[in-house]
Amino acid sequence: LSKRKRVSKKNKKSWRKHTDIQDVEKFLEEKIREERTGGAPSEKESSDLFYIDKSDIFETSKSKLNSMKCHSDLQIDTRVAPVIGYSGPRKNKKRKLASMESTMATMENNKGSSSEKKISTSFDIWGDSSPKQTKLLDPCLPPPVLPPQKYKESDTVLRAVEVPHPGASYNPTFADHQDLLQSALDVEVKREKSNAKAKRDAAPPIAISEVEQLQEMSVGLNDTQNEEVDKVSESELVEESAPSVGPERKTKTQRNKEKIERVKAEELAAAKEARRLGHQLNRVKAIKKEIRAEERQTSVQTAERTVKRTEKQLRPGKYGPGKFAEEQPDYILPEEVSSSLRKLVNSNNAVKDRFTSLQKRNLIEIRKKVAPHRKYKLKKVEKWRVKLPDELDDLVKMKRKKKIKVAE
Repeated sequence: LSKRKRVSKKNKKSWRKHTDIQDVEKFLEEKIREERTGGAPSEKESSDLFYIDKSDIFETSKSKLNSMKCHSDLQIDTRVAPVIGYSGPRKNKKRKLASMESTMATMENNKGSSSEKKISTSFDIWGDSSPKQTKLLDPCLPPPVLPPQKYKESDTVLRAVEVPHPGASYNPTFADHQDLLQSALDVEVKREKSNAKAKRDAAPPIAISEVEQLQEMSVGLNDTQNEEVDKVSESELVEESAPSVGPERKTKTQRNKEKIERVKAEELAAAKEARRLGHQLNRVKAIKKEIRAEERQTSVQTAERTVKRTEKQLRPGKYGPGKFAEEQPDYILPEEVSSSLRKLVNSNNAVKDRFTSLQKRNLIEIRKKVAPHRKYKLKKVEKWRVKLPDELDDLVKMKRKKKIKVAE
């Protein structure tokens, strides 16, 4: 037998903790339940607990029999279509067609009531949109990765096929043709300037002789040494002559004067601030004028930002390491201009034009033309004859010569 656990019960807290009152709680719960249900059953009379059923069990009316579940199978089920039997040839064909139509309608209604409905695939091919058909996916396979919402959408305002410049037509006006030539010239001048700048940046440094380099590197060295020597000597003299004396203590009169001067300076600053505020109240018109000037400046800045934003939509974005090279517009020299469309020379390539259009509209990244190159370096291998010393090499040659003579 296990020993009874001994605990202290010196105060109310330990009594509540270590005493078992479950039987008391059960008794109280039973009493509350009995009071809620009308008292204890042992205290009630038998008439309150039981009653005698005097109804006729075996005598039932027709309405009760009809309402029984077992008799529902004998009733007519209106959901089932009636079977149409052959009753001989009919002279009136309209009745036959009507009965056929009614049966077809009932069959379609029964099909429509089912959970799985067939989707009709007939639609107008020239319409705006076709009906969406949901594909049944395999539950064992992972769900497919859906593309983003803005996939295959260009973030520029450029059209897929741009309208060419009017100066590039087969019979342009003089002004349009000159405008086209000027735009081509601007592009070429910009390209030449960038090439010249790249050459200047990559140019080698100016050659300087050793004597000039030494003179340049030694400028100011002797002057600084002399200045340092003079400073050291002056500091030594000052230290020898001036004795070490602490700061002099101020008198009471000096401190009072400083206090009066400080108060006066604060009063002057307060008066100056009051005058400034008064001037601001008097110059309300000038302040309004400044505000209007600032508003005009902000409106000009917002207009410039909108112009830059619209221009940015017309330029290709930065979606890769490459930079879009602006090409020259297609132009025709004055001697090549003809009044006939047959004689017009077209130097464009349709594939290249489509490729640059995709790059401009940010549908593909800007790429660089990759030159032909080797993926791996060539492996150099020395022949066995190179590895041999000169004497062995001579012996090998002599043996080969002897073999050749014997064969002859």
